[in-house]
Amino acid sequence: MAELVKAKLIDHDGLGIDLNVCFNPKEFSVEKQVQWTPKEGSITDEPPEEFAKPTPATLNVTLHFDTYEDKTSVVDKFTGKLEKLALIVPDKKRPPLCSFVWGKFVFQGVVESLSQKFTMFLSDGTAVRCEATLKMKKASQALTGKKGGG
Repeated sequence: MAELVKAKLIDHDGLGIDLNVCFNPKEFSVEKQVQWTPKEGSITDEPPEEFAKPTPATLNVTLHFDTYEDKTSVVDKFTGKLEKLALIVPDKKRPPLCSFVWGKFVFQGVVESLSQKFTMFLSDGTAVRCEATLKMKKASQALTGKKGGG
């Protein structure tokens, strides 16, 4: 019988994050939009479309983390590391470049949004279960945005 491959998140900016999920997602989606604009000056109900600009693909996935059996904090063991993928790396002045990897599927990019819903707690209030919704934007490299000339 084949061994179960766990989905994981890996940073590419030296943060040391190699985070295996507790339970593989039941699904994920990849969306790619192609922007078109109606050609100006056309007076018809269906004006010809002109290609406007490319946009990167996005990945949407819900990840589940659980430390109930260990009676330890899910934040300390898992979601605190996950959150670092949405925080600015001080020397780079941007969030880290990272990958979502599950078997042969690899999506490299940057975290666009992260939502964490804590759903189970120990009697002392320690969170032990979390459902994290992650949205990533595809990128082969991550640059620091600079405004102005130069």
